[in-house]
Amino acid sequence: MRHKCLLIVSLLVASLQAATVDDLYLALNFDSTEYKVSYCLENASGSLDIPGTYNGLPVTSIGVRAFDDCTNLNSITIPHSVTSIGDAAFEDCTNLNSITIPDGLISIEFSTFKNCSSLTSISIPDSVTSIGSNAFSGCSGLTSINISDSLTWIGSYAFIDCSSLTSVTIPDSVTSIGAGVFERCSNLSNITIGDSVTSIGESAFQNCTSLTSISIPDSVTSIGSNAF
Repeated sequence: MRHKCLLIVSLLVASLQAATVDDLYLALNFDSTEYKVSYCLENASGSLDIPGTYNGLPVTSIGVRAFDDCTNLNSITIPHSVTSIGDAAFEDCTNLNSITIPDGLISIEFSTFKNCSSLTSISIPDSVTSIGSNAFSGCSGLTSINISDSLTWIGSYAFIDCSSLTSVTIPDSVTSIGAGVFERCSNLSNITIGDSVTSIGESAFQNCTSLTSISIPDSVTSIGSNAF
């Protein structure tokens, strides 16, 4: 059982072209100025548009594990009012094939989309500066990801086991590639490493069996064990 603390409100969200989500719970923050999506029932199904406002107040965050194991959701639109998404918020949403990340989001946290195996592509907005550890690990259906030039940090194992990923460009804004970031990305055949990267962590590209060549910029001064 998940804890549902603070004020909890039940909200029925309907879609014209998809199944209906039964119950989405929102919690009012401590000073009663904004709402957080704290919980979604695991049997919720179809497409969900998270509201940007509720009771005249903005919805600004999605809580830790708010949607984890919602295996029947296939599409989620997050409003631009949301600036924070908690750890593992969408972990194990195995049928989620489409999600819109808002422009105001600052970071993608630990395990946010872990094991979302039906996601095929995702666009990370310019506002995002960091991708947490294991953020997309096990997203085995992910074939492409658009990383903006604002990104400065990618956590360890962020894309491990993304076995369908074929191409990645790491922008010049990133200075290091952490441990195991692209480990076991078995279809990764094309990768561009930005000119500001100074270190490549251990096992960063281990078991990337489709990678036949890679250009390492002069800026790189250290390469960890089993990196390739």
